[in-house]
Amino acid sequence: MYCHSHTKKILIFFVVHTTCMIWGPGQEGVTDPAPERITKTVQIIKKSLPSVASIQTFKESGTPGVYNVQAGSASVIHESGYLLTNEHVISGIIQGNAILYGKTPLPFKTIAKMSSEDLAIIKIDTESPLQPLPIGRSNDLMLGEPILTIGNPGGLNHSVSKGIISGINRSTSTGAAFLPSMIQTSAAVSGGNSGGPLINALGEQIGTITSKQLGSENINFAIAIDRIREVFPRMLSPELRYGFWIGVKIDMHESTAKILSVADRSPAQKAGLVTGDIITKIDESLIKNGFEYLFALIDKGPEETLEIEYIREKEKATLSLTLSELELLEPVPEEGMKPGIHFEAFSGKWNKLPDFNSLETVKEGTVKIPTEQAFVSENGEDYGLRFTGFIKIKDEGLYTFKLSSDDGSQLSIGNQLLVDNDGLHGVISAVGLIRLRAGMHPISITFFENSGDQKLDVSYEGPNINSQQIPPEVYYTK
Repeated sequence: MYCHSHTKKILIFFVVHTTCMIWGPGQEGVTDPAPERITKTVQIIKKSLPSVASIQTFKESGTPGVYNVQAGSASVIHESGYLLTNEHVISGIIQGNAILYGKTPLPFKTIAKMSSEDLAIIKIDTESPLQPLPIGRSNDLMLGEPILTIGNPGGLNHSVSKGIISGINRSTSTGAAFLPSMIQTSAAVSGGNSGGPLINALGEQIGTITSKQLGSENINFAIAIDRIREVFPRMLSPELRYGFWIGVKIDMHESTAKILSVADRSPAQKAGLVTGDIITKIDESLIKNGFEYLFALIDKGPEETLEIEYIREKEKATLSLTLSELELLEPVPEEGMKPGIHFEAFSGKWNKLPDFNSLETVKEGTVKIPTEQAFVSENGEDYGLRFTGFIKIKDEGLYTFKLSSDDGSQLSIGNQLLVDNDGLHGVISAVGLIRLRAGMHPISITFFENSGDQKLDVSYEGPNINSQQIPPEVYYTK
């Protein structure tokens, strides 16, 4: 993670922002440049600049009246004001502004974030539609392929750097996440570039800058756009976020909003949508790809009727679809419960989580929270743990559960497998989102350790809860 940061004494509510055009000597009234100077790179930069925002955030420093001012970047991903950036750029802020090219700063609000992928969606309100960056693919990248970045290094808005793709399929870590599917680039990246776009020779965004390798020159990393395509539906999750059900999955790797699957007995199936249909419009919103489909569902609700235009076998058609209420897990009675969570320990050597029901328990008991320390084998390796109990949810809403482990782990709420972090690996994190009613809900966490280091950590965030390890007072057992 690499963000520009410095400290100033400011009053947040009286921050005044101005922008101006500064002309160098001899630039007043200049004539049009010679055509030879307007290279393909210059054309791409000129076209991309309105689609990139410089981010300025304010964080508490621990000293009253003093705030840390940090810089980052973002790319426009939807014309109605949605921007894509890194989660670490907006984490823990008390206020943030986005500065589009040649525009005055605008406050933003966070719409969705996923710390395990270091991604976030923020929103600004504008009087006119924004110009999104075209979204490319990263499945066919070539070493040596030219790219450029536009960002906010050191607080220098909309600075441009150029380089090549110097590595593909890399992995790296930030302070909060292990990130696979990374693109390595030689383009200069400094503090404040985090969250900005990696742009190819077609002017398409093929990644999001996230980090650099400290102590090395020109070894910088971007999250591949195909990884962003893959996790985007889970990050935005409009159905979970707003409590409705439509029952459609879109193929996020397609250039259109092509339906990948339709759930049985869902509102989409009842309305007549089928796999392979291409959605082109929802109410007044034109839909050109999967991202726009998901954004069109923001702020929708149960019993709302949508007018959907679609293409089936090259024929256009229209239908009406009424959203249903999202079915939620019902809480269980609290009678007879006591603090803690039950664990069972097992011996064995596995490459993935075994069927614990078929194994003999070597130890069991109750602990305050589920960690790898609930049981340690004689050699510190070759063991598994299963935790079962309940968690007490205070407020109904959307919850994000994060499972960090070395080696594999899984987390279920009720009968739903919510987080799958299975397999042999070092410490990596995986997340799952679920909408829960207030009350007690069954939880199950499984974990195995093969060799090397051991780690198991369970955290969550939700209504009025910042991301944190689930505290002991939330766990219960019978």
